[in-house]
Amino acid sequence: MKTSLFPIAVLSLAIASAGCTDRKIKGPDATLGTDNNVAPVAEAGADQVVAAGSSVTLVGVGSDVDGSITSYNWSQSSGPAVTLATDDSGSASFTAPATEASVTLTFELRVSDDGGASSPADAVTVTVLPALDKFFGVATEHPDDYTQLTTYFDQITPGNAGKWGTVESTRDVMDWTDLDTAHTFAGNNDLSFKYHTLFWGQQQPAWLADLSAEEQLEEINEWLAAVKTRYPKLEMIDVVNEPLHEIPAYKEALGGDGDTGWDWLITAFELAREAFPESKLILNDYNILSLDAATEDYLALIQLLQARELIDGIGVQAHFLEQSLAADIKGNLDRLAATGLPIYVSELDINFADDARHANKLRELFTVFWEHPAVAGITHWGYRQGHMWRSEAWLLASDGSERAGLQWVNCYLAGETECDHLVPEYIPGGWSGSDDLITLEAELYDQGHGVQAAGSVVAHTDIGDWIMFQDVAFKDAWDSFSVSYAKGAGNTGSISIRLDSLENANALQVQLPPTNGWSDFQTSTVDWAPVSGSHDVYVRFNEVSGVANIDWLRFGVAGAKPVANLVSNGDFEQSAEGWGAGWGGGALSTSAEYAKTGNRSLLAAGFSSGAYATYDLTALVEPGTSYPVIAWALHTGAAPVPIRLVTKLACEGQGDQYLWLSDNDAVPAQTWTELAGTLEIPADCQVNEALMYFENTPGGTDVYLDSVQVIPPSTGEEEETDNLIKDGGFEGVVPAAAWSAWYASGTTLALSTEQAQAGSQSLKVSTRAENSNPSYDLTAAVEAGAAYDVALSVRHSGPNAAPVQLTRKLACEGEGDDYAAVAGTDNDRNPISLAAGEWHDLTGSFEVPAGCTVNELRLYFEGTPLEVETFYIDEFSVTPQ
Repeated sequence: MKTSLFPIAVLSLAIASAGCTDRKIKGPDATLGTDNNVAPVAEAGADQVVAAGSSVTLVGVGSDVDGSITSYNWSQSSGPAVTLATDDSGSASFTAPATEASVTLTFELRVSDDGGASSPADAVTVTVLPALDKFFGVATEHPDDYTQLTTYFDQITPGNAGKWGTVESTRDVMDWTDLDTAHTFAGNNDLSFKYHTLFWGQQQPAWLADLSAEEQLEEINEWLAAVKTRYPKLEMIDVVNEPLHEIPAYKEALGGDGDTGWDWLITAFELAREAFPESKLILNDYNILSLDAATEDYLALIQLLQARELIDGIGVQAHFLEQSLAADIKGNLDRLAATGLPIYVSELDINFADDARHANKLRELFTVFWEHPAVAGITHWGYRQGHMWRSEAWLLASDGSERAGLQWVNCYLAGETECDHLVPEYIPGGWSGSDDLITLEAELYDQGHGVQAAGSVVAHTDIGDWIMFQDVAFKDAWDSFSVSYAKGAGNTGSISIRLDSLENANALQVQLPPTNGWSDFQTSTVDWAPVSGSHDVYVRFNEVSGVANIDWLRFGVAGAKPVANLVSNGDFEQSAEGWGAGWGGGALSTSAEYAKTGNRSLLAAGFSSGAYATYDLTALVEPGTSYPVIAWALHTGAAPVPIRLVTKLACEGQGDQYLWLSDNDAVPAQTWTELAGTLEIPADCQVNEALMYFENTPGGTDVYLDSVQVIPPSTGEEEETDNLIKDGGFEGVVPAAAWSAWYASGTTLALSTEQAQAGSQSLKVSTRAENSNPSYDLTAAVEAGAAYDVALSVRHSGPNAAPVQLTRKLACEGEGDDYAAVAGTDNDRNPISLAAGEWHDLTGSFEVPAGCTVNELRLYFEGTPLEVETFYIDEFSVTPQ
């Protein structure tokens, strides 16, 4: 299927006029009529980006504070000449000229009033781009992706097969199998092919970290040569992926920051241009379309490359746009289009479980992308149910049926004019809680402007940004409001709660002063004036840039506490995220067909045998603890079938245990049945794996699961911890502000998923510089006369055994600085060498003298030689004795 750019319908950007007294402009172009008549004001409208050959309409308006507009005068002041057709209403139209490169046309509007005065000229620019042959493509991962690919798509991007870490996970051993499959299929079926990706800060070979910069550069050149030899005529290449977010660890081999701050990026494109002179070289990153600031940062990189003629296209990932406004997306596309480069929407997915909601959002965004003259193609990131990076973004069901959104895309791309009947009406399910409270997880907002859902929080919250939750069902007994937030240094901002419209007055305003860092979440609770009925809840961010990271918001009865659940989405109202399909060969998705509570459940379908729905509890359970487990199951078979709820428990040094929490061998058909048991974690178990799953059901049976709970001992509000280290598990969004690279600058501190002693992240210490030591400031947290226990885990990259010592600096008023080893030493305070490539648990303690007025107390790491380029810190605690 080859599709060409639709002729752009008339692009009409009308600007409303309403007595713009603040725009009374006088200048040499303005003339005054009799009786001191004030010159009118012309407004030529917003700048436009259009395709060659399209019809363009300029809609001008005029305003006059002391009369009326009598005439409009359009003229062209620059660019290839076009023929303007004008009318008496202020509109002018023309056909965009043919062009092989981006050109800019400038037009001016002057208006006259009934007093004989003329306005100064107001200009508007129209950027004309070459007409493009657009493609609708897909990312491939699984052999079955190719079965129906040509039915829907005319372009291929291999999702993982082309990444360096995939191809050369073992040094000098290349695995091209999956990449060959994608490339050969594209060639055999006349499909466009985009290579993804030459350089990325993730999924790079682990063995690179052990090489010097000189050796790394040699390997980079070998890598490019290998790709060029195997695929000499690549059409399009994502040269660097996510440079604003995932900088390669080998960037110094490419020149480091250098004079431009991005020399490594420029070098990467120079090498790619040398190796692939005929290929279209593309930059690719995420968050670009939804955040204005990210667009600006991205444009700065593009301009560096464009000035050196190294870039041929702009890649913009389209993940996480579900809650964005189409107007915001369009505006940032226009800003990128002004470069004159084609734009590739590289990784589109709409992760909504509700078919109608999915179809409506897909139609909205796809239309914006496809009809934008700068967009050269759209690549959907997978398409088959159960085989997507994001579980609810599929287009083709596991039974082969087309989702409503795909049906609309097919109709739209075929050029049909009546396609909207294929999109079901979306009726928001709304938000409801218990009689006592409702918790709104911030990242699940329905709409928003200027913010980003970053994991489990909303971030990038600046003045004027907002999020909205649609149809929240209030109880008139709710008299309290709480918000969980984190904020680093900076001025205090606030959030406003507004009901039903962003333009309404504040129902509540809450100040959010700084916490101890952007990952140190605290709860602010204030009184709430009770309301009843359903309301849209707008949360507006006020006063400052960087108001706060928001975790959740809660309305309820004062003092009411939610029930805790280790399963993050056991109600399946939003997605199946976190759940795995197991080893039964089936697929997972959410379904509105059945629900025990709410509107949706988890559907496990197509499995043959074995586990068919798994959830990893490894990082969530603790030794010596019991956890009640509850799940509800329904199946659609004709007769009762077995359903068994099991946990696999692997303790360090012990064999795997399989614990039957509930074994119901005759679950009736079409009936919700409770499965319940208790998960016991022995006190002597160092948990290597705790996996909950369902099994023992005959293959081919569709099973629905809902209301899955694993309940920790405390079911109240999040407990306060005695740990003086805020987020010592490093599971937040950014490192706490109390951390610094003390005593000198140069060392980089950042959260990383590369290694973790527990949870999914640790603090990574890299690009180490002499005397630049990771440290944590406890000055305001400790008390005179108190003693503290310290525990932490460390891991270093080697290559050889090396010390990692934790030291305490104490400065008491009127006394000299005092330094003492805390952990990582023997009984004689001599540093201990720790083996490379494994975690080590360190413990120690320190005291603050009773008579000390603490001017500074800091814990810092030292003694590790610089040949150890990287080390990691996790599970760091400082607790009062």
